[in-house]
Amino acid sequence: MRRRRTDDAGASLAELLVTLAVMSVVMALFTGAIVQIYRTVNATEALSDSQNELSRAFQRFDRELRYASWIADPSNQDAASTGPWYVEFAGPDPTACFQLQLIPGAQNKGVLRLLTWTRGAPPPAGTPGQTIASQVDTTAGRRPFFERQAYGATPYASPTATPSGGAVGTGFQSVFQRLRIKLTTRSGAGTAQIDTTFTALNTTKDTPAGNGCSEGRPTP
Repeated sequence: MRRRRTDDAGASLAELLVTLAVMSVVMALFTGAIVQIYRTVNATEALSDSQNELSRAFQRFDRELRYASWIADPSNQDAASTGPWYVEFAGPDPTACFQLQLIPGAQNKGVLRLLTWTRGAPPPAGTPGQTIASQVDTTAGRRPFFERQAYGATPYASPTATPSGGAVGTGFQSVFQRLRIKLTTRSGAGTAQIDTTFTALNTTKDTPAGNGCSEGRPTP
């Protein structure tokens, strides 16, 4: 009987098992890489969305607060407060009232909203404003979220060194009412932050402490 040629010989069971084991390792590595890429893309997109939200919030604040004619003292700014947190201000037309609302949510993530109304016709209690940003970190370490600086305030008590060797900051005195807004959004392990002080150019030293727009502040 003629002998079978070696190139027609089939694979042994051992060779098949080794091949399957190698392919299993390759597939596991490939699948793990795809999953990691997917998670990274999702985290990047979520962080980008948070940054875009804060960027839009900054533009909105700059437009509304730059020409404000009065700013209220913010509510519930102590470290023990569980919110909600509010601050009201009047527009260049003093009958146009605005309220920033930071409403706490689950897992220390709040929603920032802007409520508007005409002075003398406040909205019913509990009326939600327009959502500006979400997933705002409301942990105690992030507070205060809103900080009012009155006319004549000196908010920079500690001097800041300059490249020339001097220091600036301690001599600054505000000639307007100002509102500092400090917010951080969290998405997974990523964070985005806004920490900006907005100057109300329509305020002066004669701007009264009270204003009708305070009617929009919910009572405890």
